[in-house]
Amino acid sequence: MMQFYTLLIPTILIAASAQIFFKKGVLALGTLDFSLLGFFSLIPKVIQNAWLISGMFLFGISFLLYLFVLSKIQLNIIYPVVVGSGIILVTLASWSIFKEHLSMTQFIGISIIIFGIFLIMQKNTI
Repeated sequence: MMQFYTLLIPTILIAASAQIFFKKGVLALGTLDFSLLGFFSLIPKVIQNAWLISGMFLFGISFLLYLFVLSKIQLNIIYPVVVGSGIILVTLASWSIFKEHLSMTQFIGISIIIFGIFLIMQKNTI
């Protein structure tokens, strides 16, 4: 069982990295046209964008790792831990890499998520 918990860290790190790669790829594309024609013209741009392709690859790897973890750990424990950890990592990476603004409220939210993850991971929850 413990080996599946050790798969959590790479699963979360790889999924968060995929999100950062997606953001870098979208920034390289510029403004997107939200129409049917814009959708179809986006496909060749995505295929030619190394950041987006790399993000999709990483997302696929994290998906496969998540399946291993999910096969052994309760969904009501693992899903909030993965999503909450991903939110924290992506938020902090966005702040440091893309210089996106974080408010004090967001920092408080991150603290609450961290506290929630620790509560969820306890063996004997209330």
